[in-house]
Amino acid sequence: MSRYETEEEQIDAIKAWWKKNGTTLLIAVLLVVLAASGWRYWTNTQYVSAANASVTFEALQVNAERGSFGEVSREALKLMQEEPQSPYAAAAALMYAKFELEQGKQDSAIEKFNWVEQNATDAEVKAIAKLRLARVYLDQKNYSAAQKALDELKTAKVSLSEQANVDYYAGILALAEGNSDKATEAFTAVIGNESADDNLRGLAQIQLDDLAQ
Repeated sequence: MSRYETEEEQIDAIKAWWKKNGTTLLIAVLLVVLAASGWRYWTNTQYVSAANASVTFEALQVNAERGSFGEVSREALKLMQEEPQSPYAAAAALMYAKFELEQGKQDSAIEKFNWVEQNATDAEVKAIAKLRLARVYLDQKNYSAAQKALDELKTAKVSLSEQANVDYYAGILALAEGNSDKATEAFTAVIGNESADDNLRGLAQIQLDDLAQ
């Protein structure tokens, strides 16, 4: 004999089951739907955010080529404030700092380089900012700050080509401090670095030739 002898009994059983489990089932389904909707919303938001950052950065590049400092400043700050973790923001900050250096605003440029160090997610970009920071400190004759920046780069995992830049400016710093032996060692390291840029190796050789005279 069937467990349920009549359709009415089957319906009553379904009603009883639903009364007991229906709310839980609805909640589970609702959570799945909300999770899926939330994920789609998040991914869509991320996509739109990245697209907007890309458009802003493209506009920044155009204005940089035109020399429109005001527009570069506005667009760079927009990216830095609204998309601080975006690679576009780090690139914009570096470009902004370059413009400021061209206008002699070294302290403002230092702020941008420090911002990149604190916010960039790419280690190589952080290293670029740190090296440029060291160069500004060299120009300011703030040798202790320049040495600190270079020391931090030496302990970081930078590429061989980037290490050549670190060694070169370590040599320049040593020259500024009157330490010819240390300068010679640094420039020699640049020349011996096969990953170093040819122009940089040429500059290092010129420095060594001058030291040998």
